[in-house]
Amino acid sequence: MNPYRIKKYWKHDGPPSHYHVEVDGELAFRGNYNQAMVFIKSLDADGMISFKDDFMPYVDALSKRYYRALMCERELRREIIKLKKELKNK
Repeated sequence: MNPYRIKKYWKHDGPPSHYHVEVDGELAFRGNYNQAMVFIKSLDADGMISFKDDFMPYVDALSKRYYRALMCERELRREIIKLKKELKNK
């Protein structure tokens, strides 16, 4: 049984929306939903989370997101170089 009184809710006071977790009436966490669920799980387990089941899936999703961002930036840089060459040749 959890000794804490936990309140979970979305806060839309500014972009982007944040997920808030209050513990015993005080804001204890603000971030995205997945991170909040890991935070709550750590409260239930006296601060411990599973490296394999909690941390690694989060890191895997994060690395995929950053890789996509890197590839988008790379393509954008290529397009900028092409445009500069076209403008220079005109």
